[in-house]
Amino acid sequence: MFLKISLKDYEIKEFEDTGTIIIVKKGLSGKPDYSIDGDGFVVKFKDGETYTIDIYDPEVARNFREKLSLSYV
Repeated sequence: MFLKISLKDYEIKEFEDTGTIIIVKKGLSGKPDYSIDGDGFVVKFKDGETYTIDIYDPEVARNFREKLSLSYV
């Protein structure tokens, strides 16, 4: 899955105790409109925007950290 978003409007929470990551859109609230389940992650959408990215598999989160630089551009 290829998803291109600017992270400047998102809060990134990394949980070292579980090895997981959640990325949440600032200012959105309520239930998402729909979600896409992947292998070790879930992306939720609301009002046509990416609402949350939940990387719940520690292996997928590790690969995410290794392959991508998280930046607030």
